[in-house]
Amino acid sequence: MIRLDEIEVRGQSDAGPFAGILRLAPGLQVVSARNAYGKSLASTTIAWCLGIEPVFGIPDNEPSCFPEAVREELELADGSLTRVISSECSIRLIHQDGRRLKLTRAIKGDSVPIRIEEESTDGQNRKSKLIARRATMQDEHGGLQRFLFDWLKWPRHEVTTFRGGGAEIYLENLAPAFYIDQDEGWTNIQALQIGRDGQQQIAEIAVEYLLGAIEAIDQRVARQRANQTSLFLRESARALSERISNAFLRRGWRVEFSGHGSVDDILTRWSSRTLRALLSDEANVDLGARRATLNKRVEALRRMLTSEPIDPANVSAPAEASQRVIQLKQARHTQSRDLNTLRTQHGQTAELLKSLEHRIHAASDLLRLKTTGIGRLDHLECPTCHRDLDPATFALTDQSVASVEAHIEALRRDYDLMNKNLRSFQETIGSGNGALVDLDVELREAERALLTVTNAIGTVREQVAQTAANLTAAEREVDRVIETAQEITELQEAIDKWIRDARAVVEQGVGHSQDINARRLAFLSSLRRYLTALGHSAIKPENAATLHLDEQYTPYLNGRRLRSLGSASDQSRLVAAYSLALAAASEHVRGFHPGIVILDEPLQQNPDEYHRELFLSFLSQELARAATFQTIIFTWLNAGEIQRLREQGTNVITPDGDHFLKLLPAPSPDLVESQTSSNRS
Repeated sequence: MIRLDEIEVRGQSDAGPFAGILRLAPGLQVVSARNAYGKSLASTTIAWCLGIEPVFGIPDNEPSCFPEAVREELELADGSLTRVISSECSIRLIHQDGRRLKLTRAIKGDSVPIRIEEESTDGQNRKSKLIARRATMQDEHGGLQRFLFDWLKWPRHEVTTFRGGGAEIYLENLAPAFYIDQDEGWTNIQALQIGRDGQQQIAEIAVEYLLGAIEAIDQRVARQRANQTSLFLRESARALSERISNAFLRRGWRVEFSGHGSVDDILTRWSSRTLRALLSDEANVDLGARRATLNKRVEALRRMLTSEPIDPANVSAPAEASQRVIQLKQARHTQSRDLNTLRTQHGQTAELLKSLEHRIHAASDLLRLKTTGIGRLDHLECPTCHRDLDPATFALTDQSVASVEAHIEALRRDYDLMNKNLRSFQETIGSGNGALVDLDVELREAERALLTVTNAIGTVREQVAQTAANLTAAEREVDRVIETAQEITELQEAIDKWIRDARAVVEQGVGHSQDINARRLAFLSSLRRYLTALGHSAIKPENAATLHLDEQYTPYLNGRRLRSLGSASDQSRLVAAYSLALAAASEHVRGFHPGIVILDEPLQQNPDEYHRELFLSFLSQELARAATFQTIIFTWLNAGEIQRLREQGTNVITPDGDHFLKLLPAPSPDLVESQTSSNRS
């Protein structure tokens, strides 16, 4: 754990040098000063020097989070303004082991580098310059965040991102749990959490990291990666299924090979049988038997062509070749006609689907209007003469809510049926196109054979030409079967690889960390105490035990989010209790919380007397005063409230003057002469 020892802002103006210093102590302290004093300036200095300005929603190295008093014009004690020439700020941190660290960063000037001054326990000092932003965690030698994690002795941890890659946990991811800004920090728990790095579930991971539950983070990341892998597997399964279906349809085979469903469902379905078995069962296609039959035909035709005798009296070869062409042309004509009919039906079904979709939307709108009572014509009158009109004149029909709901349900049934028909048409057209392509190939081969036979002279040559053409066609068919078998083998290999990857994910599994249970319980117990102490209206002694945290560490009470319970003013008490409880629990379970909680202007969220009294009562309690972690509260208290808290042992810091930044007194002439002489010597 660390504590914040000093906050300083200094610079140069046209009127001279100026500075503001705020020294802090361990434990609870309330910095009380009037509005416009510069409390938010001091609070912003902490975030700026730590390089976590992205929590304010501004670009890197952009000092617009500071007021103009330190960037443009400084208001002097007499109310006049002076131009700011340059400015910078610094904070000093003290580690529990005695090491000290001072971070200095320019506000008006070059804000990219940060000057570092380290002081070890043996008194040795080291100065260096680091880069505030941009790859600051990956830069081993110049990155500020990498240096801070090493100096704090915090482990670096990689998490998954929505883009599929990896990113680390950064300090700006952890800060929203202990740094509550005046403008946005009180709107919700971890309201300053940023997601521009795309880390998944970073708010939950930040809580687990501060509690020291590294094992739980590992398992959460493992689950996220498993989910990403499952998503990739489902997408690849759909793509592979579409590829296989298209390959089958090109050959005229209609086979159901779905890639939809969960990974377990697809794995079970695809592991049950191979593509060849699927083709044999659903399309009655056996490529092995088909190839064996074709090989026998090739051998028989080859014998007829080379060794078997030829009957000179056989004159049937031209007739057979001509009849083959005629049959193929008729089959092609029939197939084309059927495809045209199917395409027409497909277009009509698609139009009908659009019509049904519009009718469903219109009926749903009508049902919504009926259930909300909008558009009912209980009384009709003429807009000109204001004479009462009979609704029957307009031939209006009365439809009940039940009849409209039944009509919508019938339309949806028709829509589902038409949608199934549309998919069936698409599959039939696909398989028909494949069959038409095969018919075109066979027709071209038959026409070539007919041309060869008709050009042959004599019956013997006609039979030889016919046999040669049949042999060529059979050999080409064998080649096509071989190519098809090879493609199916490649598809089966892709399926087998997918199955292996899916089984690896399913068998890997992700366990549950037992270490997180004790840490969650410590956090929940602290949250109950702080909510009760701060006076949250929804938390009573009799129901505090029912408060619990869900998987996202969101507080729930009686099945409802605590944020939605109580009054609107309880929101700030929930945020304060959550931050303080997280620090207390981290200290108890030896987590990686820095040990600092900064609450900027909590009383401005509830300025009425009742809620001020609740907050003052909390500051007076032992729970707040005895906490060993450092709690810094920037607010304004009147003289009576300050005296009351001090009498009860609460440390209240009341800075002097009306403004945090003050002009520094000019050195005396004697001191300047003495310094000049010393420099000369």
